[in-house]
Amino acid sequence: MASLPKTPTAARPTIYALGLASLAIGLIKTARPAAIAGRTGLGEASMVRTLGLREMSAGAGLLLDGGDKRWLVAHGLNIAGQVAVLLKARPSNRREWQGLALFYGVLLGLTLADVYAARRLAQAER
Repeated sequence: MASLPKTPTAARPTIYALGLASLAIGLIKTARPAAIAGRTGLGEASMVRTLGLREMSAGAGLLLDGGDKRWLVAHGLNIAGQVAVLLKARPSNRREWQGLALFYGVLLGLTLADVYAARRLAQAER
């Protein structure tokens, strides 16, 4: 975890895990955008790829400078943007509804991790 030199020690595991998860999720979205778009009823692979690139950039920022709260804010705004895009999804069958629910579940998990990481940073600064 040497890549997080400015991050308080107590917050490093949380920031590190959030950054790695964001990189992995972003990589999946970038590598398989058509599959994800089709699975969620979104229908726009280019949008999924863009969301993946944004996810990876936020994850890289967290890993490289996780002590800067602005990266947590950027990550949170990225999630809000993804929710806004998912509101355009029009699932037409059970499989697409399940994919969309999974996508929302992942975003909820990332949001909870963001909140937890922000609390850890705030506690470490006291």
